[in-house]
Amino acid sequence: MNMYLPNKQKSPAGRHLAAGTLLEMMFAVAIMVMIVMALMSAHLLGLREYQLVDSKCGASDMSRRVLNNLPVDIRSSKMWQIGNVAGTNFAFTALANGSSQLGTALKLFPTTNNSRPYIEYYFNLAGSNNSDGRLMRFSVDSNGVSSATTCLASNLVDWLGNGYSFVAEDYNGNLQSDAGNSAAFKNVIHTKLQFCQFQYPLTPVGTNGLYDFYKLEFKATPHLPE
Repeated sequence: MNMYLPNKQKSPAGRHLAAGTLLEMMFAVAIMVMIVMALMSAHLLGLREYQLVDSKCGASDMSRRVLNNLPVDIRSSKMWQIGNVAGTNFAFTALANGSSQLGTALKLFPTTNNSRPYIEYYFNLAGSNNSDGRLMRFSVDSNGVSSATTCLASNLVDWLGNGYSFVAEDYNGNLQSDAGNSAAFKNVIHTKLQFCQFQYPLTPVGTNGLYDFYKLEFKATPHLPE
């Protein structure tokens, strides 16, 4: 005697096939949604960490560029001048002897000739509104031919004061007033760079923006005085 089973159906091979219920399908969909959400959360977390590492590496890269150029140029110079730049062409004006040697530009002379050749560093603050300052560098050879100006550091700010300046000091850190000639070669050139940039590069600008602050500070003195 054969029994009739309404919820089952025979396959061509004679086996019974059972259909899934609505409750089982809902459980399967819920599990799949949770797995997709977990994968998306892990992916977004990875992107966020990548952005954080990218901003840290960017600050480290700028620090390396500065340290690979500025201290080496200072130690290799025989004469130097601290001054300020002005105008669209960033014309350099040296500070007079007897005035406080604190300015936004530094000119280094690898020879005893205080005209050419030379290497100049200056802070570009045009349009920065005291933020996103840039440290620029270029050189001029003995024939007066200037090299291309390069940016060694950006995202510079002046939170702690005197962040956009080169300072001539003695070995005790006292501000000096003698100009960078043969009589002042023992002075120490104090440089302080303060970086402020997004902790996550894709963070929107606003009151809730996350920033990282870095400070690079060093002192160097010429090793080849006149």
